[in-house]
Amino acid sequence: MKEIRITDNEAKQRLDRFLRKYLKEYSLGDIYKLFRKSKVKVNKARVKENYMLSEGDIVQLYIAEAEESAEHKPIRRKLSSKPVDVVYEDDNLLIIDKPIGLLTHPDKPEDSDTAIDRALGYLEEKGAIGDSATFRPAVCNRLDRNTGGLLIIAKNYQTLKAMNEMIRERRIRKLYITVVKGKLKGTGEIKGFLAKNEDENIVRVAEAGDSSAKEVHTLYNSLKSNNLNSLIEVELVTGRSHQIRAHFQSLGHPLIGDIKYGDKEVNRYFKDKFGLTHQFLYAYCLEFKKCSEELEYLQGKRISCRLPAYMDKIVRDLFDGKEV
Repeated sequence: MKEIRITDNEAKQRLDRFLRKYLKEYSLGDIYKLFRKSKVKVNKARVKENYMLSEGDIVQLYIAEAEESAEHKPIRRKLSSKPVDVVYEDDNLLIIDKPIGLLTHPDKPEDSDTAIDRALGYLEEKGAIGDSATFRPAVCNRLDRNTGGLLIIAKNYQTLKAMNEMIRERRIRKLYITVVKGKLKGTGEIKGFLAKNEDENIVRVAEAGDSSAKEVHTLYNSLKSNNLNSLIEVELVTGRSHQIRAHFQSLGHPLIGDIKYGDKEVNRYFKDKFGLTHQFLYAYCLEFKKCSEELEYLQGKRISCRLPAYMDKIVRDLFDGKEV
């Protein structure tokens, strides 16, 4: 028999859903078979699949050693010891400033240094990861490798659920800074549809009737402008892959430095003059508008970070030495 004590990270979910995460190599049918054969109990009492777990419950799995050996626990990756730039932290959240060039999550097993690995290494060193059977701190929002800025990491399951709900319901403002080609003034919004080519990892603006396309919505505010370039604050209403980059390309104002969607001559100029080899895009600010009950203390809070020094220098050189 195997016993699992339920922590607050596993509480408030159905027992069968918990077991699907805990017994990763079991099919759903195999898990229901355990219930039918009374091999799953809570606090030594027989329960149904839809039993809602509470903190402190003891789940008993009456499985033989042969079955137990089939259980697949998550492989504990070797965590990165490289430092993280912590912008905000409390008991529920860690918000870090992800550097440009660093993956958010591993794309391949050999990707051993990512933002989440560094964050987990930081939390483990503090003793803040805990002993949950199925949960580890997780990233709530994702940034492309060559987009830097603020990443939200939930330290517990309840916060992860609440954050995902708030992001899905657009109750967190996500603001970016970018520099685009050309003179773009005032405020505006861009609505439309994007379809993604998975093989080439590129998106295109699509028509409404395209079944593969997803609706996208972007707001922008021009902060500074000259005859050649504009400094833009962008708000993502939806959060699709490459949304900002593709949307501004569709306006005829691609991001400077953008290899996939940008202007080759403009990119060459900024590479030669400033050494810029990636899109100028930074997720610099989060505003919490309407928070879930468990995160109500964040209501109205604004968290921001500064641009890296070399990006700030580009802004100063382009726009009369004034900082963002």
